[in-house]
Amino acid sequence: MLRAGFGLTISNMAVGVLGYAYQVLMGRMLSLTDFALFSAIMALFMIVSSPFGAMYMVISRRVSSLRALNELSELRILYLHSHGYILLGGILLLGMLIPLAGEVQEYLRSASALPVWLFAVFLIFSAFSFVNNAFFQGMQRFGWLAGVGILNSIFKIILSGLLIILGFKVIGAIAGALIAAAATWFVGMWVTYSKLPAAAIISANNRAFEMKSVLPVLIASVAFAAMTQLDMVLVNWYFPPDQAGLYAAASVLGKAVLYLPGGLVLALYPMVAENHAKERSSANILLQAVAATLAVCGAAAVVYWMLGGWLINLLYGPNYNGAGELLRWYGFAILPMALVMVAEYFLIAKGRVLFVWLFLGMTPIEILAIHLWHSQLWMVVLVVGACGAVLAAVGYGILWRNFKAGSNKA
Repeated sequence: MLRAGFGLTISNMAVGVLGYAYQVLMGRMLSLTDFALFSAIMALFMIVSSPFGAMYMVISRRVSSLRALNELSELRILYLHSHGYILLGGILLLGMLIPLAGEVQEYLRSASALPVWLFAVFLIFSAFSFVNNAFFQGMQRFGWLAGVGILNSIFKIILSGLLIILGFKVIGAIAGALIAAAATWFVGMWVTYSKLPAAAIISANNRAFEMKSVLPVLIASVAFAAMTQLDMVLVNWYFPPDQAGLYAAASVLGKAVLYLPGGLVLALYPMVAENHAKERSSANILLQAVAATLAVCGAAAVVYWMLGGWLINLLYGPNYNGAGELLRWYGFAILPMALVMVAEYFLIAKGRVLFVWLFLGMTPIEILAIHLWHSQLWMVVLVVGACGAVLAAVGYGILWRNFKAGSNKA
């Protein structure tokens, strides 16, 4: 797990560097107001696309199980079914957005409705990529999983930058990401589907996913996305555009702490699912992942504490000077959620749903707390950190209690 996780962490770091280069490029090429709008749309994308993330985990777990049981002929049908589910979910979300486009435009404080529509199409094409990535992960084809991510990041930088230069501003930034998502999906489909064994019939093993297995993962994915992304959307609503732009810069860099263990999580998930299918213990995998996450993410938070102002000035320029003090605290504020993410993926890979109930309780508390205490930007950072710390303490406390009691339930 550590070997595969290290390789994926290196590739994720490459994707992260490219992703942050993309964000910094957008921050430099767009005005403060436009960058705040762009960041709010990207945060909203993370929240609205979270149901597809739930399907991603369910598909990956299913692929891992079929691989463990050597039922590879079932994968082609599963691939087609999964695309159908993703397409249906995308259409439903798009249908829900159509009558609400005006309200979404007003909430985002956008002068035009076009960014909202581009956001919707971007959502659909990104959803298709979840299927390809789930198969790459479940089959433990980590090289392709990493390569497609890097390719998408490069496409976004080139296309969005070019469209902004041509004068399309925020619209160009979103359109570039949309085109990159469509191209990445096509490449992933060509690589994945052509390599799957043929399946002449649909067996009972490939029946539709039961909602009782999908719904808890869906709730957990939506709530996790809300807890880590809604702060930007709410700041964009409660604060003036220039202040929201400063928070966006600190948030974009600060959330790197959350994404650093992404490689470990990608490697952990299919291995735990496969061990679970073979009735093997994965406790050592969780302990290694938690220790590595604490070391890597803790080091990043310390770097932000020491060099936050310098990093902001270097990457975004003097217009964002006020974001440096926020960044000093943001790294530590988001660290507990990185630990939560590791435990969440571990439990979902084993078919357990502990964090579903914890998220259901904590997410509305975080939203309410930001609503009540947002007179200063640093108060929002404090709320994010406090809610994440409580969630991590309660979640790991329950896991430890169950482990000591020898329980198999979460």
